[in-house]
Amino acid sequence: MANEGYIPVYTLANRFEADIVSDVLEREGVPFWIRSFEETAYDGLFVIQKGWGQVLVPRSGFHQAIRLIYSVLKNNPQKGLYEEPEQVDPKLWEELADKPIDDVCARAKVFFDKDRGAYEIPFLSTGILCYPEKRIIEFIRSLPYDRVDFELALVVLHYLIHAASLDPTGRWVGEKDIPGGNVFFYGPHQLPTRPLEELFQIDIEYFDKAARILGGIKEERGDRAYVFHLFPRVPVLLIFWKGDEEFEPKVNFRFDETIIRHFPMLDQIFALSYVVYRHIVAAAKA
Repeated sequence: MANEGYIPVYTLANRFEADIVSDVLEREGVPFWIRSFEETAYDGLFVIQKGWGQVLVPRSGFHQAIRLIYSVLKNNPQKGLYEEPEQVDPKLWEELADKPIDDVCARAKVFFDKDRGAYEIPFLSTGILCYPEKRIIEFIRSLPYDRVDFELALVVLHYLIHAASLDPTGRWVGEKDIPGGNVFFYGPHQLPTRPLEELFQIDIEYFDKAARILGGIKEERGDRAYVFHLFPRVPVLLIFWKGDEEFEPKVNFRFDETIIRHFPMLDQIFALSYVVYRHIVAAAKA
């Protein structure tokens, strides 16, 4: 088969993106295959739900392909799927609105401001306000990455809905140690470690600077490690090892073993990793 051994690397919003991506991959000699959802038996339904199509590449070319695709699409003014907070499933807002406020506050260790009609959620070195009735999420104080995007809205809502009354145990696990993670966190669902490895290898002070801005707590692991408190019950540990002539630089995400009790679906943890990544990169370059 022409697509044997190929894995998805990017979901295309439209044919215009397909032409741009095809051009850059061809010029750089990266083998690829574009699967259009318009050609499926869904008669356009899949296009509305999932995008116009997918770019698939050999597993060995995944990292090169994602860097090339990002480089040509990052300034594309067209909005893709799942970028804006308004694209979060409205059923999540409905589910949160139906939850007893006292129950949410106790489970998630948050406060509800009755005057504002908003949950106050500690987040990194600031806080987030979540208004269930208005369906709005905003920062209490701005951070270098001050955009409320799709991933942030998704993880805020899921945290308030699903958080368990369970404090972190202090036992750290990798993404592939989480039940089902050894299958899920692979290919297009790899955590965003490569850009962090490249950034910190240039200057490890970038990592230190991000930690100072975001309230990271230093740990004695690797060449540098910090714990970031995304939410009251959700710490995330990042460990960095410098590269040398023999080994490439390495960044590992580590989650408390209770993460699956607060985010029961692996795609929620995947989204959480991107929230961490974006805030660290923005703070490092601030």
